[in-house]
Amino acid sequence: MEEKYLIFNVRDKRFAVQSKIISEVAVFEKVFPLPLVPGYVRGIINRYSVPYALIDISFLLLKETSNARKVIVLKEEMDKLAFLIDDVTDIADLPPDKLMKIEQEETAAAGGEPGNADARFFASASGTGLVSSFFEWKDSSVFCLDTGEIINRIKRDFNHSDV
Repeated sequence: MEEKYLIFNVRDKRFAVQSKIISEVAVFEKVFPLPLVPGYVRGIINRYSVPYALIDISFLLLKETSNARKVIVLKEEMDKLAFLIDDVTDIADLPPDKLMKIEQEETAAAGGEPGNADARFFASASGTGLVSSFFEWKDSSVFCLDTGEIINRIKRDFNHSDV
């Protein structure tokens, strides 16, 4: 049974999330900044009178602030989050055997699974736990975000007093 994944760009990397957790993809107009939040939380955006925390995926994974204007809004049952992205590139229907899970120890030892320029990123991102798997799509590696772990990271970071 195939699962649908939304593929999107952040900087020059391709990422994906399962389409079943996405409410919408949109362009936002205004961010309401929040004080005393982790650097990857850009603030709050308003979607149909509902506030969503705007998470800068570029800053979270690549430590580079993004100037993008598009967001992936997660369904409310996931948490009220929106991921800042550069652009949507594709939708992939994947059978489970095409999705390759990341084993952190193996990845670090091997220097990253993909045999291209993404290998160094792959090794470092998988070590964060925020990227759980990858697949090959149209001659490039696509890294699957672990939205559950991203939510856990946000909660942990908000619980620390030094943010």
